[in-house]
Amino acid sequence: MQAYLAILRYDMGALTRSWVARVWLPLLAVPALFLVAVSASEGELASETMGTYVAAVLAPFSALAIAVLAAGAVASEAGIMADSILSRSVTRTEYLSAKITARVGFTAAVYFIVMVPFAYLVMRYAEADTTVGGVSMGVLMVGVLLIFLAALGVTMSTVISNVLMAVLTVLVAVLVSGVVLQFLGLSWMSTTAVIEQLPQTFRGETPIWDQVRVLIVFSALTAASLILAIWLFRQKDL
Repeated sequence: MQAYLAILRYDMGALTRSWVARVWLPLLAVPALFLVAVSASEGELASETMGTYVAAVLAPFSALAIAVLAAGAVASEAGIMADSILSRSVTRTEYLSAKITARVGFTAAVYFIVMVPFAYLVMRYAEADTTVGGVSMGVLMVGVLLIFLAALGVTMSTVISNVLMAVLTVLVAVLVSGVVLQFLGLSWMSTTAVIEQLPQTFRGETPIWDQVRVLIVFSALTAASLILAIWLFRQKDL
């Protein structure tokens, strides 16, 4: 447990000081403030404003940032990881569990720190056409998608030693699968469909069962990705 906590503290500190985090936060915060000001002055619909922000700003910037951070969790520290584990100062499970907690926790923290105030301000100052339940579910669904992306990135990091290749694999896999599943009509399994339908979700027009299915599917995929990552890492030849 001590090794886990030590790695977790170190990794969280490294994430907060990383150039990715320093670029990611302003890229999310500045457009959010701009859209709040525009929606308040121009009488824009709250649902459309939030949907546009997620689709045009939060989703693409966050996907890239999370893929870089998560896909580099293990692959970028191959030498240090091998020395620590082979010297028995830390177990494989402790090492990877700390990495997972840091990446997933950091992803969730950044997302909710930005999205919750933004949603509140838009609901208050834009043209009100949303419901509290719809906005809550929409924000939660996007959060689950991003956490799944972080989990998938960590899994790829245990499989692919090249960080750039791991990042590209994560982004292409999520985008292609989202488009294909949306084309097949499986919108509740498609990342692109969920994001595209967010304005309706924010207005409370999306059936509750469709929203619950999204949460169940991507929570299950996240759990499966993390379990697979731990299993693969335990089998990995250091």
